[in-house]
Amino acid sequence: MKILHTSDWHLGRVLYARSLLSEQQRFVEDFFLPLVEREKPDLVILAGDIFDRKIAPVEAIRLFDQFVTYMCADLSIPLAVITGNHDGADRISIGSRLLADRGLYLVSRLEQALYPFLLQDDYGPIQLWLLPYFDPAMARDATGDSSIEGFGSAYKAILDRIRQKMDPSARQILVAHCFVAGSSVSDSESPLYIGGSGEVDAGLFAGFDYVALGHLHAPQRPRPGIRYAGSPLKYSFDEEHQRKSVSLVQLTDSLSVQEIPITGVRDVRTVTGTLEELLARSKDDAHRDDFIYAYLTDEGPVFEPMARLREGYPNILGLESNWLKSGTADNGRHELRESLRKQGPSSDFTIFSSFLSQVCGTQADAQTEDLFRSIYRETLGEEAGI
Repeated sequence: MKILHTSDWHLGRVLYARSLLSEQQRFVEDFFLPLVEREKPDLVILAGDIFDRKIAPVEAIRLFDQFVTYMCADLSIPLAVITGNHDGADRISIGSRLLADRGLYLVSRLEQALYPFLLQDDYGPIQLWLLPYFDPAMARDATGDSSIEGFGSAYKAILDRIRQKMDPSARQILVAHCFVAGSSVSDSESPLYIGGSGEVDAGLFAGFDYVALGHLHAPQRPRPGIRYAGSPLKYSFDEEHQRKSVSLVQLTDSLSVQEIPITGVRDVRTVTGTLEELLARSKDDAHRDDFIYAYLTDEGPVFEPMARLREGYPNILGLESNWLKSGTADNGRHELRESLRKQGPSSDFTIFSSFLSQVCGTQADAQTEDLFRSIYRETLGEEAGI
């Protein structure tokens, strides 16, 4: 059986107030669906966090609806979907039993996860278990076991019940959305619980031939046969060096997994240098349209840095200034206040020239002084007295 495993689409995601929906649409329409048409898998898995929030934007719902319709109606390729911690499980579950007859295996409630979908290939039967995101309270309700505390205990209780229903002659696939202990995390992920109480030990997944995971955004393998496909796009700047991919799984009498790199979407990256250096560098940057976060190394203040950087990097989303972080700016303001306090009553030009000196690190020359006095008189009239 050939399987395409993906996860954490987070449709409707916003990065630094910028909607990523157009990039997500490019991923679905220009990369993922052509990949499905080319590889012709027997099953596609989407392991949770379809949407970025429980009440998803209308445009995100439409994109997912178009994707599901094309997969199940036009391509007739089975699609297995679970809900993640970002999804509105009850909203998504409408009509799930009816849709299974059309090849959409959608599970959003824990009680549904205790019954497998049955698949078949040349190597025999396969049981497909779809385990949506759940917390210990949900596990207590589903099992009636009030002793369940923490995610590890909850997963053990549910997986033990699943193992009781396993067909020993069938291969076993599990789809889940959780944090496996020891895995790498990113800034863009919502922590399930503080500390280690949200972690699940990889040993709990013993007995499954392949475990398709969602929740963590970096592609990784906690153990052989257990895999995070990762998010298709970079959803934070600390993911800059991650290689986003889709997992192509071959499950015969053995298991093999290939990472297919995702191409054709706008990258997310950081740049470092002075303002002038970055503007000069942008002219030869073939990927200047990427989403950019800038680290400015200028030793002094820069006037309207975002506006100026946008000339070179039109999709810059944020910046940090070494000068501001170093405390120089605060020290300059403090020194200015102390200097003016000690001087006593001061003319407005004295304040202006002190500001240039203490904060901007420059001196007011004769031309600057004449310009200031001229503007001041135009504003306040001849009675300004400077």
